[in-house]
Amino acid sequence: MNSKFTFAIVLAAILAVVAVPTSAFAATVNASIVPGASTKTNDAYDPNPIEINKGDEVIWTNNDSALHTVTSGSNGEPTGLFGGTASAPALMPPKKTQSFTFTEEGEYPYFCVLHPAMVGLVKVSAGGGSGMQETYATTEFDGQTYTVEATSAAVKVTGLAIDAGKAVNVNLSGEGEVELELPTAMISGISSVMAGSTDVSFTQVESDDDSTTIKFTVPAGTSSVQIMGAKVIPEFGVIAAIVLAASLVAVIGFARFKGASFGIGRF
Repeated sequence: MNSKFTFAIVLAAILAVVAVPTSAFAATVNASIVPGASTKTNDAYDPNPIEINKGDEVIWTNNDSALHTVTSGSNGEPTGLFGGTASAPALMPPKKTQSFTFTEEGEYPYFCVLHPAMVGLVKVSAGGGSGMQETYATTEFDGQTYTVEATSAAVKVTGLAIDAGKAVNVNLSGEGEVELELPTAMISGISSVMAGSTDVSFTQVESDDDSTTIKFTVPAGTSSVQIMGAKVIPEFGVIAAIVLAASLVAVIGFARFKGASFGIGRF
């Protein structure tokens, strides 16, 4: 094979690998049209403003009972970037969603064509990628400290509690996709993630002897999730078991001593 041709193929492959991370880690950020939005202004969309990075996707959900739009533009004048136009708006019935991926930095105002007083803003930073951040929460149980790590562009872990033998409760702030790394010593064989009474779909990213990492999307309005598995720290902890064993040994020893003192068991 011609050496120049071979070099060109290798160079193209290297450039392709280098180019992947920028888009591969793009985040999905959830936003809401809040209940009663028709009577609101800059609080009709939540969060407002939405702050993301270049390449991220925003998904709006209509949580109101009325029709609305998420249309790019300001002062009642659409720009046509997303959400349709003034004459042909992209109407969003209750519980329906609309999404858009922002590929350029800048500020993007938007409004509701049906209720022009409803306004929002998306701020897109120039950094590219997902702007992922890591947050941590710890708790102590039976003399041991356990830590959960969250990796997300929009979600933070704010608290951790263990319901011994049943589940792990993780407090969260924000909405969107998150990866949680949980120590195997605390929970293993993860089987379900619940947000209140809602069963949240999740995927297992990786698992080893030390930890299990799962990925899921935090539903709108969720402040905590309950994670269940095949094995959660038993209600009767290690230290308690040691204390009980020591107590039983002491009781048996005392009983034998008393029996020997009074001649019990001798004929």
